[in-house]
Amino acid sequence: KARKGIKASRCGWLGAHDTITLMKAPLRVAVIGLGRAGWDIHVNHLKGRTDFALAACGDPLADRRAQAEGELKVKTFPDLKSLLRAKLADLVVVATRSVDHAPDSIAALKSGCHVVCEKPMATTLKDTDGMIAAAKAAKRQLFIHQNYRWHDDSRHLREIIDSKVLGDVYEIRARWIGYARRNDWQTLRKNGGGVLNNTGPHLVDTMLQLLDAPCVNVWSDLKHLKDAGDCEDHVKLILRGKYGRVCDLEVSTAVALPSPKWTLLGTAGAMTSDGTTSKLRYFDPARAPALKAVDGAVPGRKYGVVGTKDELPWVEETRPTKPTAPGGNFYDNVAGVLLRGEKMIVTPPQAREIMRVIGVAKKGTPFEDKPGKT
Repeated sequence: KARKGIKASRCGWLGAHDTITLMKAPLRVAVIGLGRAGWDIHVNHLKGRTDFALAACGDPLADRRAQAEGELKVKTFPDLKSLLRAKLADLVVVATRSVDHAPDSIAALKSGCHVVCEKPMATTLKDTDGMIAAAKAAKRQLFIHQNYRWHDDSRHLREIIDSKVLGDVYEIRARWIGYARRNDWQTLRKNGGGVLNNTGPHLVDTMLQLLDAPCVNVWSDLKHLKDAGDCEDHVKLILRGKYGRVCDLEVSTAVALPSPKWTLLGTAGAMTSDGTTSKLRYFDPARAPALKAVDGAVPGRKYGVVGTKDELPWVEETRPTKPTAPGGNFYDNVAGVLLRGEKMIVTPPQAREIMRVIGVAKKGTPFEDKPGKT
């Protein structure tokens, strides 16, 4: 239950007839799962803030618990059940194996805690819906750690598209690629592994936001090429929005040579970016010569504009792959929702759409996930 000194408020993503209670700072936080995400990302982001206070950590490994006790001065627990029984937290960060995200989040919500769940939200749409239902039943907020919404290049793409400097963007390409062999737990299907569950949610979320329309078509090609285990290590997806914009994305640890991380194709230009620097080539259609179709034989049997030299007013420039507006970060939004009743930026229904697209991409392949025990 929330502590004293709070007031009832409608906030976050809950429906108009739902209410939650605003909390008082600092929010007491427990992190379950002290691996790369739990420790390197969540603990490191939380420990320097004044609006959050790390109160407990959980992990089955004794050495990780000892590190948390020594460095963070918090109580630790070997499992989620004992951590929740201690009632030390207002907010639980779930950073366990992907396959455990749904049952662990549901258990924390039922205990009366708000939840931050690491991506992927779950491994199946059924489990995703179970999490959303549990949050509504408990009248608690469920945050999904799709933190790429706040990254510079994601926000930069949004600004470029909205500026219309490239005209109407009709295709977006993304290549998150490299070459590395893996044999860790995320190469095993029983753990909810694979690059589509691991890295894919960030890229799929970005593309769904940039489609600017519901995603109506999904084409996929998933391959297991060189990793240990039984998961895909190379993914190709093509998403098509309701109004025709196409997103062509590739996430792979099996590509040995680089390509531009981002490519935008527009009716009046294009942009490529390596994630740090963007190169643009574009023109102002209002300054371009008028163009009319000519029906008949082409002089000189050549392609191109008939009867004149088509000189477009091309502009070429380089920009940093950074947004012009200030941004904040994921935990700023968590604090804003729970302390001040602000709008949740990444809502569970939006995260559900990520899982729907991933589920469609995996359907009928050897990598299709099965519902967990929720």
